[in-house]
Amino acid sequence: MKKILFTLGLILALSCNVLYAAEVGKDKVISEIGSLVNAQKYQIALTKCNAALQKYPQEAFLYYWRGSIENSTGNKQAALADLNKSITFDEKNSKAYILRGIVKSELGDNEGAMVDINKAIEIDPNDSAAYSMRACIKLDMGEFDSANEDLDMANKLMNSKQEEK
Repeated sequence: MKKILFTLGLILALSCNVLYAAEVGKDKVISEIGSLVNAQKYQIALTKCNAALQKYPQEAFLYYWRGSIENSTGNKQAALADLNKSITFDEKNSKAYILRGIVKSELGDNEGAMVDINKAIEIDPNDSAAYSMRACIKLDMGEFDSANEDLDMANKLMNSKQEEK
């Protein structure tokens, strides 16, 4: 009986380690893709992202990064599709709502963009980028006073983050 319990315990421990290693591996790949996107190495990032999606087809951040790549390379419709998937897999990812709002705005859908940016602010009311983007959309819509309020809030949030450091 002790042998069986020991064997079961060992199997459980090894399973946990394998799952942990897979999670760490996934996070590392996502981080690498983000770094490549930020360095504007879009083709390499896209190749890595597509390969990772084969392994992790329900990973929201992979769809977010691929949407970011597609947006940066001018493929707005593909970006929207990927950002929609990202949000489907993680409805609390405020960054995906912000980026989808940006894409919608660039496609001329300011009302849809506002819905997404407002959702991002609902999820994370301390995200200065969301207020900045909402201000840009409001400026485009001619809502100057309201845009200034959002810019003030974005500055206030950025300053409070600087003070925390």
